[in-house]
Amino acid sequence: MRLVPAALGCWAATIVAVTVGWVAGLVLAAASVVVAIGLWAALLWAVAHRRERWRVVAVTGLATMLLGAGFSVAGAWQEHHVQAHPLRESFGRSVNVLAVVTDDAKPLRAGGFGGERRWIVRASLREFGQGPAWTQAGGSIAVLAQDSEWAALSPGQSVRLRAEVSEPNRADLTVATLHATDAPTRIGEPPWWQRLAASVRADLVNASAEALPPAAAGLLPALVVGDTIALSGEVRDAFEIAGLQHLCVVSGANFTILLTALLALTRLLTAGPRASAAAAAGAVVLFVVIARPDPSVLRAAAMGSVTVLALLTGRRKQALPALCAAVIGLLAIAPELAVSAGFALSVLATAGLILLAPSWADWLRARGWWRGPAEIVAVSAAAFVVTVPLVVALTGRVSLVAIVANALVAPVVGLITVIGAVGAVVACAWGDPAVWVLWCARPPMWWLLGVADHAAAVPGATVTVPGGAVGGSVATVIVVMVVASLRWSHTRRLFAVVALGVSIVLLPVRFLQPGWPPTAWVLAMCDVGQGDGLAVAVGPGSAIVVDVGPDPRPIRACLDRLEITHIPLLVLTHPHADHINGLAGALRGRTVDAIATAPGELRSAIAETCAAADRTAVPTTVAVPTPTVVPGPVAVPGPVGVPTPGVVPTSVAPATPRNRTAPTGASSHPTEIAASPSWSAESWPRAQGVVATQMPTTDATVAPAGPDNSSGTQSHSVIPTMPWEPQPTARSLSGERASTVGSAVRTTRYDHVVCPRGTPGERTAKGDSRPAEHDVSQRESHGHGDETDGTERVAELAGAAGIPLMEIHAGHEMTFGAVGLRVLAPSRDIPTSLAADEANDRSLVLRARTPAGTILFTGDIEAEAQVRMMRAADVRADILKVPHHGSRTTTPEFLRAVAPRLALVSAGSDNTFGHPHPTVITSLAALGATVARTDLDGDVVIVGTATDLRTVTSRRRAPQTWHGPAPG
Repeated sequence: MRLVPAALGCWAATIVAVTVGWVAGLVLAAASVVVAIGLWAALLWAVAHRRERWRVVAVTGLATMLLGAGFSVAGAWQEHHVQAHPLRESFGRSVNVLAVVTDDAKPLRAGGFGGERRWIVRASLREFGQGPAWTQAGGSIAVLAQDSEWAALSPGQSVRLRAEVSEPNRADLTVATLHATDAPTRIGEPPWWQRLAASVRADLVNASAEALPPAAAGLLPALVVGDTIALSGEVRDAFEIAGLQHLCVVSGANFTILLTALLALTRLLTAGPRASAAAAAGAVVLFVVIARPDPSVLRAAAMGSVTVLALLTGRRKQALPALCAAVIGLLAIAPELAVSAGFALSVLATAGLILLAPSWADWLRARGWWRGPAEIVAVSAAAFVVTVPLVVALTGRVSLVAIVANALVAPVVGLITVIGAVGAVVACAWGDPAVWVLWCARPPMWWLLGVADHAAAVPGATVTVPGGAVGGSVATVIVVMVVASLRWSHTRRLFAVVALGVSIVLLPVRFLQPGWPPTAWVLAMCDVGQGDGLAVAVGPGSAIVVDVGPDPRPIRACLDRLEITHIPLLVLTHPHADHINGLAGALRGRTVDAIATAPGELRSAIAETCAAADRTAVPTTVAVPTPTVVPGPVAVPGPVGVPTPGVVPTSVAPATPRNRTAPTGASSHPTEIAASPSWSAESWPRAQGVVATQMPTTDATVAPAGPDNSSGTQSHSVIPTMPWEPQPTARSLSGERASTVGSAVRTTRYDHVVCPRGTPGERTAKGDSRPAEHDVSQRESHGHGDETDGTERVAELAGAAGIPLMEIHAGHEMTFGAVGLRVLAPSRDIPTSLAADEANDRSLVLRARTPAGTILFTGDIEAEAQVRMMRAADVRADILKVPHHGSRTTTPEFLRAVAPRLALVSAGSDNTFGHPHPTVITSLAALGATVARTDLDGDVVIVGTATDLRTVTSRRRAPQTWHGPAPG
């Protein structure tokens, strides 16, 4: 324990010098020296009077003060060097820079759909200048770039670039942040050992892609060597919610597992202590090189080695000093670790394993637990307890399933890591045997992904709490009090009773959700935060989805609660993040027949995806069928019998209400809507000469041309997943079919990326079977091209799932069972500009005829598009999805033209845009419309008929004060 104060003192002194400033560091050093002098006098007194206890305290304090003073001076010197750096004089100007990359490029999530992918690259400065004047200087820099060539750079690569210099946003000894204005120019090659590491990582990624399913193939390299190049965003999010995110980066657990396995092997081979130690040291060095020797990996190596020491010796007295020594050594090598959240979490977790886990495991074993389960649960609980205050301070969230999830995956994590390490070694020499080795990881990977997926899907898996310093301090006090009180049996029983009572009350509400979804619901507006996500029921387990929100998790959870397993049509109204970034969640676990967009929105993305894929692959193409267009109305096959030829069915397999009672209680809150006007239920007029077009197959797959199809094309047939599911027909008022993007096109063999005629479009057959929802970095690092537009993500997601992409425009009309859709906007003409800031007025506007009346889906259209709409079409509707989340760009004239009885506003409860705007709510109230809002009501479900319209909400709204006329 004597090194604990010294380690904490060094850590605190470094934090003060780095964050507060070099002057504060020097002041702290001087104060530490003064205190050390006093402790020296106390030590002399204790020795003279033979006071052993005071002597120990004085020695410990003296060492702490002297080490703290030294680290304060070192941190102050580093911070002064950063503050006086000549590059900081160029803030706001552009300079030429020569630097050496020190870490792999990390992707930053785009701020909006359609924005370019951005990267952050850590580098070490060598020199900079303008024209002939160059200055040689060192220091750490962060480069923010958009060009995809940055993603392909390996650590150790020297590059020359031009960038605008700005102040760093963190106090971590970074000299400056550079905003690169062009692609980097490579100078020479990385060192041989960095090239070796890159080769090992690439071989592991390729072998994983051949041996494992897509999600597992992206996760395995992250688990083994911290290579997140192929890790999908959905898997990453699931691991964060489940409290398993530490597995997706190189952590002490990697080193612990590998060193334990290696030492067990050396014992099996009867190797001596020296040989075992040498083998372990060599393995640590090799792994550090492969996983990149940056400070975070060095930290993981130190923590893992300390944990192995604790596990093998079983003596915490040896492990704790080793941990403290590792902290002191790492801070001396890399002072920036003092302000690293990863470093703090790693140290705390290791300390929990050393101090708490053994005693907790012994306590469980004393009460009849087997040794294995007792140690697993104790380790998971100890790591969670000691890290939760810092997690609260950083994120303001607590995962309630973290202990259970970590305990469930603990038995397979070690096995996966060992299999992956062996596979990586074998892949360097021979690829095919490596595939066989990694194939053995399929069962444990299935378990790991399944636990993460189900844990993340648990309602209330994470709770939001106050964050920051205050929240972290409160969490620390609570954790200390709970851990201390559990030492007495009476408090343990009290906590058990409280936990049981809370579980009895909350679990049925959270998990069972009685009465949800309501019987015969017609429309659902999902609470997806600041975005849109709506569903129109067309049959049992089947719904049309309009937009999917900004995040995959909320839309996925909402559709799961609605028990939707089949989506005959998924409409993305326009390419903005708050409407389409949740696409992966909507697709997860559901069959989707087609994705519809406005004209031109995805064509450039598909062309770029296909052209980029062909840069490293030999085309091997098959034909993608074009929907057959028959002159005059034709019949579409139905689920029962054969329709009479020449008749266009307006309804196939109408929806039947499910036998479910209406929701009651606090979980649902019905609201009655005023009676429907007479025009809302009338049948829509049918245009003469309408052509029926067969839609894509309901199993959402694209079949390649067969040997008996000499033309290389096949017609789509409507094959229902279940007998009662409705089958859509597509009609156009102008006598034309709804076009499939890239019709008469080609598809790749592996991921069905649809490529327009004339563009190269086959991906490499080997090593590219990973899911398209993976971060773009998976392709760029392997030469598969560039993804600078968010629309490519939709194209790739659809391609990976084999879902056809369709363009619809004003005039198209579709029928899905008892629901009819008419497209009111935009026109069929592709805009000359597809700029992201103009996308709102390019939104698809749909008018749906449902048993609950007419519904107008407006996307984010603003005033100009609203005026065009009122001139071109009848916009009256019973239910209005208020445009643009209720922003003030919605005009009162448009609201009066629609005259809705029910207005739906989808907005985030914590949005900073002021949505919905008070003037819009006031205008709707003046029209007598009932307003339902996701920010106040949560999920909103519409039930009933056009004459008896009601809303059911998942959240009870707090009392409001209306500032407009009372509805009437």
